[in-house]
Amino acid sequence: MKKQKVTTQKPKLTYRVNEQIRVPEVRIIFPDGTQQVMKTIDAKRVAEERNQDLIEVQPNAVPPVCKFDNLGKLLYKMDKRDKDLKKKQKTTTLKELRFHPNTDKHDFDFKSAHLEEFLRKGNRVRATIVFLGRSIIYKDKGLELAERLTERLSVVSTRDGDPKFEGKKLFVYFEPDKKKIDAYDRIRAKTNQPPAAPLAPLSEADLIEETEE
Repeated sequence: MKKQKVTTQKPKLTYRVNEQIRVPEVRIIFPDGTQQVMKTIDAKRVAEERNQDLIEVQPNAVPPVCKFDNLGKLLYKMDKRDKDLKKKQKTTTLKELRFHPNTDKHDFDFKSAHLEEFLRKGNRVRATIVFLGRSIIYKDKGLELAERLTERLSVVSTRDGDPKFEGKKLFVYFEPDKKKIDAYDRIRAKTNQPPAAPLAPLSEADLIEETEE
């Protein structure tokens, strides 16, 4: 099973404070929203009197914009906010299964069942229909297979856009639909349908996973 993790890292914010600020004057933004242009030496004195730091927040402004605050508390608040946002971020996994335009019924049912299970667990899925050799001339078969997949997975998902050709591959994306999944599970419960039998494992060549945020 191939796994490809996609991560993004935001650059850390850095501030110039106190003696690092060497411009002759700065614009101070006060907590009530008022502003005042002050000589930097005076702004530093006021910050010291308030037992706070002079923090540059917009270095490219003319003059640079600063505020009075406690740098340690400010960095703590920002770190806490970033952690809270990270907790709220939903990490999903994109599961991909590969088909061929002449995929037989058994293989189609086998892989469709896996896609349905992935969707019920909240994952996005991508069906990739691969055209080998001269089979690219049978694009209509690939599109027909994409429509069969759409119908099969419609009870738990919504297709994300139309199937798209890229070279000798046809991509079809599906998004899990929570309302459909809940309704599907309620119907199964009402009709006392037994739990689905465990699915046979997929081969490494069939399944590709990508972590998305």
